[in-house]
Amino acid sequence: MVNNTTLDNLFQLVHALKRQLHQQIEQLNLDITPMHVRVIKIINNITPCTAIDIATVLDRDKAQITRLLSTLIDKGFISKAPNPEDKRSSYLCVTNSGMEIIKKLADIDFVLQEKITHNVSTDEIALFQQLAKQMIHNLCEQ
Repeated sequence: MVNNTTLDNLFQLVHALKRQLHQQIEQLNLDITPMHVRVIKIINNITPCTAIDIATVLDRDKAQITRLLSTLIDKGFISKAPNPEDKRSSYLCVTNSGMEIIKKLADIDFVLQEKITHNVSTDEIALFQQLAKQMIHNLCEQ
């Protein structure tokens, strides 16, 4: 049985992580949000990647993704190339300046990972991951 304390703790954890991530990203002076960061990471990890792929991964509508992509293209962090298999879509690629951002983000990820797992055992981390996956599954179940 879940009590309010469990939900409060989850909300506090998510909020603290988002706040830390936002602070770290602000220090890079890139004028992008954590959601932009997620999009860059997705494009870097999925090859080839389209806007539909990003919308699927993030469970967002295409209009939201289009706005995020426009900002990243304008800043020169990603580029578009024609999709030879579907003329209606484009492949998205991380540019050289985007790859510099990816490297900086990897450093931020490492710092946050170290910070969030300080004084937490490997077994506790494994249990947390298992519980988090189960809770996500429970919430996403139809």
